[in-house]
Amino acid sequence: MKSAIEWFVEFFNKQGWSYRPDGDKPVIHTGFNGNNGIWQCVAIAGPQDSYLMFLSLLPCKAVSGRRTACVELITRINYGLTQGCFEMDFDDGEIRFRTSVPLASVEVSPELVEHLVFSNLCTVDRFFGAIMNVLYAEDSPKTALKPATARKPSTSRFELN
Repeated sequence: MKSAIEWFVEFFNKQGWSYRPDGDKPVIHTGFNGNNGIWQCVAIAGPQDSYLMFLSLLPCKAVSGRRTACVELITRINYGLTQGCFEMDFDDGEIRFRTSVPLASVEVSPELVEHLVFSNLCTVDRFFGAIMNVLYAEDSPKTALKPATARKPSTSRFELN
């Protein structure tokens, strides 16, 4: 029987994506090139294979003066999501997006892993510009979000580093 992290390895190999295991930990690092940005990703298997998690780590941190606006934007985005959530560490401004699935009652399959990864990457790519506009163009969260919610998410194929 495969360990939970081996499902990620199989998925990345099948896609032809490069990745780097994190020593003996059930963690894999990779990079991602979307249509709207480039960022790092981490695939994680929980203790005793209790869950699969995929994180997208945005390449910037919210400076202290923009954290409140960024939290408002993240809250507005999260309110409409059916899977996953954006998070921000209010102490250092790190922003990430998390998708996960508990494995207690779910059988892992290639389709499950593919959905976990692609739903994460598509969501981050869709809202990447809004986050950057709040952080760097000092747009209001409501204004920054309009273009991302006005168009359908991209269906083009992405490429991991």
